[in-house]
Amino acid sequence: MDKAYHLFSKEDFLEDADFLEWVRYARPEAETFWTLWQQEQPANLQEMLEAKAVVSGIYRLERMTPAADIKAAVWKNIQAGISEEQKIYPLKSRSNWWKYAAAAVVIPAAIVFGYYKYINRTIVIKAGYGQIVKLHLPDSTAVTLNGNSVLTYGPWKDGKREVWLEGEGLFNVTATNKAFPFIAHAGKVKVEVLGTVFNIKSRRDNAEVYLQSGKVRVTADGHQQPIILAPEQKASYDATRFMLMSTPPDNSNASTAWLESKMQLKNTTVKEIIETLQDTYGYTIILQNSSIANRSIDGTLSLDNINTVIFELQAILNVSIEKNNDTLTFKSNGQRGY
Repeated sequence: MDKAYHLFSKEDFLEDADFLEWVRYARPEAETFWTLWQQEQPANLQEMLEAKAVVSGIYRLERMTPAADIKAAVWKNIQAGISEEQKIYPLKSRSNWWKYAAAAVVIPAAIVFGYYKYINRTIVIKAGYGQIVKLHLPDSTAVTLNGNSVLTYGPWKDGKREVWLEGEGLFNVTATNKAFPFIAHAGKVKVEVLGTVFNIKSRRDNAEVYLQSGKVRVTADGHQQPIILAPEQKASYDATRFMLMSTPPDNSNASTAWLESKMQLKNTTVKEIIETLQDTYGYTIILQNSSIANRSIDGTLSLDNINTVIFELQAILNVSIEKNNDTLTFKSNGQRGY
């Protein structure tokens, strides 16, 4: 987007098609753009946030039913603040559509205000299925999100740097004063760093932290003893165990192969491949024969083209894979295969 958004007024935002589309659909590319735009703290940031709150409130009207007493009080306040000219309800053109929408419907103002305060303190960045999103945090820390992942963080004050991750992401953390560590939460796992590169994967109630360089301390809810990771080490967590295991040198890139839309396979089960196709790319997998899931594969699997994935898995596993929209059905061809 090459528009001069830093010069926009609240009304300009409310009439901008790209801005409205972002508020309504939060597509990953637009989400990244607007997140970075807000981080620059433009002089008209407040104007944009107010416009976003108005649009968000209107889009949510059909799903919100405020209590009767709140509705009556809000309507009274709205009527008191609307001039006679603004009470013209017929919508004859797109111009100032938001004014008519707000005047023609009882707006749950308390809810809209609450949402405004929420977006004013929290930034949410999403990567859709099969998408990789790159961004920089306010301290210049670089983050790459894998498909079907969400990163959330609030305002960082007094040196505090804290984020929450759902899914998978690679963090290249900017070093800073030891008094202000970078903290990443992933499910029940917490990672504290000063300056380092690490990967977090948090899916299906399990979490995995892989350290590429630097040093991190990993803790988990219900576990008193933290784990200190050195480069090329990995901490794994699930509901029943929290353990440290060293990554073999010949498989050290497995944890970050997703950056190139690949899986590095070393005695990797089909079940693990299926989970990746489900979690990261959004496919529904059906196994005609459940024993297929227990087979293991070595090598490199390219995931950037599902047709290539299907071709390779069919050849290696001696199965037929039928694709119907986002559903893949695995059918056995016989006893041959791994």
